[in-house]
Amino acid sequence: MTTPDNPTSSEQAAQDQNAPSKKEAKTLESIQVTGSLIRRVDAETASPVITLDRAALSNSGKPVLGDVLQQMPSISGNATNPQNNSNGGGVASPLLEAGDGASRVSLRGLGNNRTLVLVNGQRMANPDINLIPPEMIERVDVLAEGASTVYGSDAIGGVVNFILRKDFKGVQFSLNDGISSHGDAKRHGFNLTGGMTGERYSIAAGIDYNKYDETLASRRKFSRQQLYLSSGSVVAAGSSSIPTGRIQVPAAIAAQYGCAVDPATQTAQVTLSSGDGSSLGDYRCRLSSDTYNYAALNYIQTAQKRTNGFVLADFHITDNVSAYVNAFYNHTVSSGQDAPSPVGTGDGLVISAANPINPFGVTFSQGAIAGDPNSGYNFQTRLTGAGTRVHSYTTNTGQLNAGLRGAFGQDSSWIWDASINYSHTKRDQRDTNEVDIPSLQAAVDAGANIFDQANAGDVLSAGVKTPIYVFTQSTKQAQFDASGELWDLPAGPMQLSVGALYRKQFMNYTVSDFAVLDPVTTTCQILQEACGSPGRGSYDVKELFAETLIPLVSDVAWAKSLYLDLGVRSSNYSTTGTTTNGKIAIEWRPTDTLLLRGTVSQVFRAPNLNELYDGRTLVQPVLNDPCVGRTAEELAAHQAACQFVPVNWAGNSPAQVNTFYSGAATVGASLKPEKGKSIDFGLVYDPDWAPGLSTSLDFWHIYLSDTLTAIQADTVVSACYNNNASPYCSFITRQDNTSRQPGQVFLINTPVVNLGTLSTSGIDYTLRYKIPHFDVGSMDPGNFRAGLNTSYTATYNVNATPGEAGAESVNYAGTYTPQFGNISRWRGTVTLNWDKGNWNAQWQSRYINHLTALNADYAIAGVDIPVASVLYHSIQLGYNVPSIHTKFDIGVDNITDKQPPRLYQNGSNYNVDTATYDVLGRYYWVRATVKF
Repeated sequence: MTTPDNPTSSEQAAQDQNAPSKKEAKTLESIQVTGSLIRRVDAETASPVITLDRAALSNSGKPVLGDVLQQMPSISGNATNPQNNSNGGGVASPLLEAGDGASRVSLRGLGNNRTLVLVNGQRMANPDINLIPPEMIERVDVLAEGASTVYGSDAIGGVVNFILRKDFKGVQFSLNDGISSHGDAKRHGFNLTGGMTGERYSIAAGIDYNKYDETLASRRKFSRQQLYLSSGSVVAAGSSSIPTGRIQVPAAIAAQYGCAVDPATQTAQVTLSSGDGSSLGDYRCRLSSDTYNYAALNYIQTAQKRTNGFVLADFHITDNVSAYVNAFYNHTVSSGQDAPSPVGTGDGLVISAANPINPFGVTFSQGAIAGDPNSGYNFQTRLTGAGTRVHSYTTNTGQLNAGLRGAFGQDSSWIWDASINYSHTKRDQRDTNEVDIPSLQAAVDAGANIFDQANAGDVLSAGVKTPIYVFTQSTKQAQFDASGELWDLPAGPMQLSVGALYRKQFMNYTVSDFAVLDPVTTTCQILQEACGSPGRGSYDVKELFAETLIPLVSDVAWAKSLYLDLGVRSSNYSTTGTTTNGKIAIEWRPTDTLLLRGTVSQVFRAPNLNELYDGRTLVQPVLNDPCVGRTAEELAAHQAACQFVPVNWAGNSPAQVNTFYSGAATVGASLKPEKGKSIDFGLVYDPDWAPGLSTSLDFWHIYLSDTLTAIQADTVVSACYNNNASPYCSFITRQDNTSRQPGQVFLINTPVVNLGTLSTSGIDYTLRYKIPHFDVGSMDPGNFRAGLNTSYTATYNVNATPGEAGAESVNYAGTYTPQFGNISRWRGTVTLNWDKGNWNAQWQSRYINHLTALNADYAIAGVDIPVASVLYHSIQLGYNVPSIHTKFDIGVDNITDKQPPRLYQNGSNYNVDTATYDVLGRYYWVRATVKF
């Protein structure tokens, strides 16, 4: 266990956290190390754990833990944080919605679902690390290797374990404030913590509040407009849905404006130029440059307010039995923002030729209307009169872990722990100003002038509604475990830990009636983008687990010690059956200063509730249809995929098609766990020739098969085309022979399936050095400590369709893609700490290596562009005033005001990668802490 970012001894921190009572000293002088069930005296074990202690958390100046954890080098790929703005409406996965102010962790770039978040070794039902009050935490252990035998499902990339404080005495109050050098992104908050201890008890409690102001994307040059890289040129683009309208009119009307006429349709497009749109003279020809800058209204920092409370208590009932309670509660209010809705005839709106607001004498509608020869003309506008769409979230989360622990007798080495864990999350999402088509139609029919957005706000606002999406999730768990010494071997006592648990998880997702997606029409009462589907489900799991530590050799010529660590866990899920996984680990100390270690473990991830029970959500990708242009013989050979397709059909390929994302159970499919192996070999070296120096080097490799993923439309169709018996053929629905377009794809189901393989490998290196004290002449310069933490990703291989002809693995290491995010090869942090008397300071630099953005050109397929490396610097300075029991801290993040590299249209938000890079720029913060 190393602490490269702040080299306070992790072993000492762990021992302080678990300080034993006098009666329990024999059994509790050891600690349970993250990544193992065995209680150990040695903090350095076979598991490569990085520890951030309280000093590291405090020196960062961050009021929430997500801002600290997401900067660690072992974290990469796509991750959620408050820089991710909401992007509208119903959600594909209700647990992972952008804009709700959450921060989630993606170790090794494997995704949030493959990183397990723990509090004192117990899993969080809602893995938003911003929910945990920082003052509740003693230290954070980050284990970046698979740990399924210790913690069960999801611990594939590793685990983040928040270890809680104990024995807090007195009262502490702190205030914090911050602002960017641009004069925005303000934050402020406070914390109050108090505690007391006695001979038989300890209790600590606190309340924490933080508020972040929203920051508009228009406040930064890189985000004020959507940028496209097109044919090698950067184009500042916007939406063709503009407030003055994109209005299709007959050639006869277009002639009076001199507009270019489309010879195929004999129509042209006009837009409002002046006036209220009630006369033809108010219009002009629409130009290609007539666009709307929707990006300027997004947030590069979502608005959020967090209130946290926590209680930590221990009570010694008898000399051998203690009771404990760990509880915390979080209330978060946050919001994201999108531009006003685009709306038009494509959404079902009809503007009759007879409507007094319509000066053109034609009917605007989706397709021709029977009996109206002048119908079927297109109309599209931007409903600025109704206001921006604000996606607000209210999230309430509570978690309780309570239990009893003790020893089996006064002189026994065996201890036990019986606990219950309950957690509940409810997130209420409200999307204001979503267009309600029937209400808007009624307003337009009643005379609301949709042509004149500038003056129709009050009337058009009647055409919007606020759909509500409510997500709830709960976890109930009971666990019992025991550990102790089995018998003495020549090299020392053999240790064993065994246990069992039962856990039940439940989720429910509801959607306002008018926003429920109709699977027959693929629409709902409001715009398609905001349609959602309810989902509900639960599962329970029963687990048995054991781990033993066997001392093989002790104090011989070639080994100071040699340990064998064996572990096994059997997990029975009500949804997927039983899976059993094991691990084997070796710890070899040739000398007191060198530890060689290695772990090989089986890992698995059971499908979560969303992957099983999510309702349908509409997605509209582009499909290259393999059935286009086929002969009768070819169509007969591929009948399952090409049903109803005419011979030599020209089709419309590539074309945008409707697909339904959903959980597997929604379409009657089943899932199995994804499985794999995690391998780690490395060393820890603490040379006696350099006191205060410690370094570690680890080689890691994680391999997964049957990965759980939402299948893509192209994959569904090609799999069925190549195999008429493919189970994916049932996912395709085409227009039948009664349609005007037989063979046209109407809908493709794209649920979560087991498909593909993923493997990643690399190297981690850490160094910490407490520099020996020295004097410069008669001057004492103080104490210095340095730390280095780096991670190198050598491979990130993905095969989306193994077994299919031509399917090959692609190595995404050193690349950026929207699907997998930022997998830069090198990441690292360097930290220098200093203290002298009442002063202390920290300098930290964070490095992200250059990489390649794949398929980065909007107009030309296969074009990749280089993305420059980025180096951030931050500084903190603190001064303690003992006479008033107060410490003052000031700091600057991103000192050089480094701007994020551009990824243009492939950026997750605002043309950049918000999961990796800082978007706020230089940031100043202050904090005052009073202790009584």
